[in-house]
Amino acid sequence: MMVHIKRIQKIFLLALCFWGLPYFAAAQNRPQDIKVKLAQSYERAGDFETAVTLYEEAFSKDSSSPVIYDALRRNYQQLKRYDEAVALMRRWLRKNPNDPGLISQLGSIYILKSDEQKAFEMWDRAIALNPKSEMNYRIVGSAMLQSRLFDRTIDLYKRGRTACNNQTLFTSDIAYLYGIMLNYADATHEYLNLIRQNPAQLGIAQANIASYTSRADGLSASITVVEEAVKSDEANIPFQQLLAWLYMEGKYFDRAHNVYKIIDEKTNAGGRELFNFAERTLREKVYPVAVRTYQEIMNSYPKFELMVQVKFGYARSLEESDDMGDTLKLFGGLTPISKKDAAESKQRYAGAIEIFNQVIAEYPNTEFAARSLLDVALIKRDKFFALDDARSSLEILVTKYNRFPAISLEGIFNLGDVYLASGNLDLAGAQYKSLSEISLKVNPLREKAALRLAELDYFNYKFQDAVAKLTDLTLNPNSDVANNALSLKLFIQENLQSSEEALKEYARADLLKRQYKYTEALQYFETIVKKYPKANIVDEALIDIGDLLARMGKYAEAVSSYNRLITDFPESILLDRTLMKTGRVYQIGLNDETKAIESYEQLLEKFPTSLFANEARRRIREMRGDSI
Repeated sequence: MMVHIKRIQKIFLLALCFWGLPYFAAAQNRPQDIKVKLAQSYERAGDFETAVTLYEEAFSKDSSSPVIYDALRRNYQQLKRYDEAVALMRRWLRKNPNDPGLISQLGSIYILKSDEQKAFEMWDRAIALNPKSEMNYRIVGSAMLQSRLFDRTIDLYKRGRTACNNQTLFTSDIAYLYGIMLNYADATHEYLNLIRQNPAQLGIAQANIASYTSRADGLSASITVVEEAVKSDEANIPFQQLLAWLYMEGKYFDRAHNVYKIIDEKTNAGGRELFNFAERTLREKVYPVAVRTYQEIMNSYPKFELMVQVKFGYARSLEESDDMGDTLKLFGGLTPISKKDAAESKQRYAGAIEIFNQVIAEYPNTEFAARSLLDVALIKRDKFFALDDARSSLEILVTKYNRFPAISLEGIFNLGDVYLASGNLDLAGAQYKSLSEISLKVNPLREKAALRLAELDYFNYKFQDAVAKLTDLTLNPNSDVANNALSLKLFIQENLQSSEEALKEYARADLLKRQYKYTEALQYFETIVKKYPKANIVDEALIDIGDLLARMGKYAEAVSSYNRLITDFPESILLDRTLMKTGRVYQIGLNDETKAIESYEQLLEKFPTSLFANEARRRIREMRGDSI
């Protein structure tokens, strides 16, 4: 808004000052008036009364100086001495009776005096000097805008269109004014006129409309107007593009898909518009729409030039869609723990793996083949618990695709995780150590690998070594792993002091959990609770027990473990996280929305500033059906 007002003000000020340039130049050639300089210093200091007195004395000696005149007018206005300002301006106007800028400015002073009738008389007089001059309308319009007479400014600009016999004049100005008056429908109509005049203005119109699409009424009004425009002019591609963008802004992805399909056909884009739409929906995690769009490109445009990207995007969308439907996935990555779960998981992700394998076979030695290998390995590790298959894929990635260092390094890191899950801590450490020693300028995995090495010390009961490594990782507060390193460091130090034996058993259980040995891990955590009932580590063990039970589908027992933590450890720093997890188990695992809402509301009541507060509010709104 400020940019637009400043642009209009510049027009006004340039027009106002143009007539005074010769006088100003002459004044520069005269010796500087001491009174004027002194008055200027008082004005800068905020002593306007003294400044006015000095300016008046100077003006009485040189009434032809536009510099002194303007300074005196400005200070009269500052002191709200509007009658004196009017008298001064009328005196000056007698010398320049045909100056539209001066007349318009006098109109603005009358508005400040609350004499609207006189103001409009002045503005009508300025227009009457040349009623077919676009510049006159702009000068007067800017004066009205400064006086915040938005509706009257719109009327003036429309009058100017008629007088100048040009219905395209002032389009962006009128649209802008409608927007700040919250008349979003008429504002959108004007932006459509702007696009009609010049389709290249689509980006500008879109940027301006974006200033009010964040409001529900603004978005709704815009969509309605543009939908009507598209119906009456279906061949107008910029209108179609604007409508598609508005649908995307409103998260109406199915509607946007239909419009992008039309755009693609009408512009003979050969799938390019659909591809760009599919890529955006994938980024925005609208996986079902992304799946359908990628599939459509493969079927309709089999020779599409970016088919490798289409297939890779399709596989990623399938994978993420399947992930969303994995009801067991309550807390991070989940590996199936029974043969039945494994079979269901394989069936769920079979489509994604099939397409990833197509990419690997049809586009070997490409970056997309490398990424596909990595994705297949992660699915096999995290969804099927097929560690040998995962290792095989990662070894191929690391050895044959090292010309893609970012992906190859990720392969090394995940290979270390596979070795860790397999129980081979030495080989896991070798992978992490190799990453931590790579001195690339961009190596985001170096610190993650260093954190893993610290975790290995922790798993091996080398607690002091782990603390030393973790301390180094906390020195950079901007690091991605600093918070995790600090949490583990404090956890080790606190529990090492209170009970080293309990910490060892916890580390053992933690390792079993990392190795997907949920039943064994559960037994160790339960032993800790029974064996060390007063230890500080028990609240951590209870939340782990709840997580494992939830992963095993024992939702009621999981809630019981969480509730025990809430009851027995009212001062625990894990309470807000526990309430969040309780709500999620009720919502996703037990399908009890009433209990879920109770848990989320309890979190908001007890921990209003929690990191989980926004997520809890969102879930409550979703379950209640409120508009988000």
